[in-house]
Amino acid sequence: MPHRLQSFSWIVVAALAATGLAHLFAVVDSFRTTDADGETGRVVATAGRAGLGVFASEGLASTLVNAACLLVLVVFIVWLYLARDNFDRRNDDNVNWRKGWTIGGWFIPLANLVIPSLVVGEVYARSSPDRTWTSRRVVTAWWVALLVSLVSYTETTTYAGGATQVHTPAFVAAVTGGAGVLAAILGAVIVRRVSAWQDAKPAA
Repeated sequence: MPHRLQSFSWIVVAALAATGLAHLFAVVDSFRTTDADGETGRVVATAGRAGLGVFASEGLASTLVNAACLLVLVVFIVWLYLARDNFDRRNDDNVNWRKGWTIGGWFIPLANLVIPSLVVGEVYARSSPDRTWTSRRVVTAWWVALLVSLVSYTETTTYAGGATQVHTPAFVAAVTGGAGVLAAILGAVIVRRVSAWQDAKPAA
C-alpha cells in the first residue's frame, strides 16, 4: 500500500514556512542592525574579552535561520524518502535513483551540490499525471535558490577597546535571505504538487 503523503506534506510546508519567515526576519534584522562604524549587517558573533579567540553566537536571526533549516532538512528528507518509496510500492521500476539516495545524497561532500536536486527532480517528474512530462524547471529554480541561501560571507571588525565583531553585510544578507524565502516557497510548491499527484493515483 503506497504511503499517503497529503497529511505529512502539510508538516513539511509548515516547516518551510517557518524557514521562509526566519530568512525574512534575518533580512529585516540585517538592515536595522548598525555597528559602531555605522555599517548595517547581521551580527554573527562577537568576542569582547581581550586575548580570547572564541566567538559566541549572539544573533537571534542566525539562530532562527539555523534552527528552521535543520527542521526542514529532517522533515523534507523523510517526505522525500516516502515519496520515492511509493514507486517501489507501486512496482514502478523505471526510477533511476534508489531510495538510499534520498537520504545519503544530502551528506556526501560536493556530490550533495547536485544529487538532491536530481533525486527531487526525478520524483517530481515521475509523479506527474502525464508521465511524458519531464520539465523540472521549478525544481531547478528551487535548488538554485536554496544554494544561494546557503552562501556565507562575513566581515570582521576590531574596535579600539579590543572587542571584535563578525557580521554579514546587509546586501549579502538581503540576497541570501531573499533566496531563502524563494526556496521555501518553491519547496512548498514541489511538496504539495508531488503529494497531491501521488495520492491521486490508485494503489497498485
